[in-house]
Amino acid sequence: MTTSTKIKLSEIISPAFYEPWRALDKYTTVVLKGGRASGKSTTAALWIVTELMRNGVDALVVRKVGATLRDSVYAQLKSAIKILGVEAHWEERVSPLSLKYVPTGTRILFRGADDAIKIKSIKSADNPIAILWIEELAEFRSADEVGVIVNSVIRAELDAGLKYSIIFTYNPPKRKQNWVNALYGTQFINKNVFVHHSSYLDNPYTSKAFIEEAENVRARNEHVYNWTYMGQPIGGGVVPFNNLTFRKITDEEMAQFDNIRQGMDFGYAADPYAFVRWHYDRTRRKLYALDEHYGVKISNAEAADWIKARGYETETTIADSAEPKSIADLKSRGISIVGAKKGPGSVETGEKWLDELEEIVIDYERTPHIAAEFEAIDYQVDKDGNIRNKLMDVDNHTIDATRYGCENDMGQGDGSMKIDNSIYTSFGGRRREDSLW
Repeated sequence: MTTSTKIKLSEIISPAFYEPWRALDKYTTVVLKGGRASGKSTTAALWIVTELMRNGVDALVVRKVGATLRDSVYAQLKSAIKILGVEAHWEERVSPLSLKYVPTGTRILFRGADDAIKIKSIKSADNPIAILWIEELAEFRSADEVGVIVNSVIRAELDAGLKYSIIFTYNPPKRKQNWVNALYGTQFINKNVFVHHSSYLDNPYTSKAFIEEAENVRARNEHVYNWTYMGQPIGGGVVPFNNLTFRKITDEEMAQFDNIRQGMDFGYAADPYAFVRWHYDRTRRKLYALDEHYGVKISNAEAADWIKARGYETETTIADSAEPKSIADLKSRGISIVGAKKGPGSVETGEKWLDELEEIVIDYERTPHIAAEFEAIDYQVDKDGNIRNKLMDVDNHTIDATRYGCENDMGQGDGSMKIDNSIYTSFGGRRREDSLW
């Protein structure tokens, strides 16, 4: 530091945050998520203040709504300055909102994302903006919205010895499929991102009154407690697939898999197309994810070319029967494909069958979209918050494709899910029962 102030940071920050504090020097993006009063925002503020006092860079602090800045992050950073005992070296400014470290002139700037133009055009006259803190990340509508802000900050090359640091802090939303939970709430994180989860139990400075209230909530409703205080995206409160195993599937295992199931869920523009390939160990009742083809604006021709390039065309694929023309088109391109026999309760039956398997083994490197969807999916809830016996109809394309591909293995009791290939004659892929759908 440029002043004589000496601070022992280990006496200020919680031990639970030692690792993410060090990670801020190594990773471009550090995500601090968790429940209420965990200390994540305090840690972010302390780190930013110390960095500006050590290095000649500026910081930008953003929230979704500009009106919330002064009573949240601005107050949090002022508190961090006070905790560090360096108030004499900092200057406050209300319009525009900023904090200035007087010895070097470095500043902390504040902006609301409700005025995106001001963020995109923001520049610092004397120092580069190398630190970005977005508080309450879950307030933003999408990763793309946040990406615009990030790219506005990191567009310029920094001088040697400096690096960009991006900090996201938030309480996880309840819904597991929320984009924030999908990005940072799973075990599949980009290598340049460090994710840390914390709760009030990790914060030695949490008041006794807060702890007592948290325990009272826990006694009344552990479901609410897990979300509010532990920061868990609880969804409906019941995990649809607790039989998932995420691990590497070796080439040696792949060579032994021969009981193949292939399924396809059609999509094109905003709705993704999904092709999945599985091995089903009938004896042990285990599914192994082998391959996938997933994306938007994938034409039938492109899908057929990909399947044939992989050598999968002779293995029958069971597809969504809602698109008989696409099925007929893929047949004409040399793909062995039939439509799924849907019927009343077939969706619930298929989801229940998957849930009751002994194990669903998924290798994220081989099938990242299958992994992401199976891990994040949740049950639907009614208007009163009661759980329905059906998965949410969002981000479930590989799951639907899996149901189709495995339908011959399920529903043997009443035959509602059993397929009869004999009906595919001269109808170009259309079913006689089309009127039922």
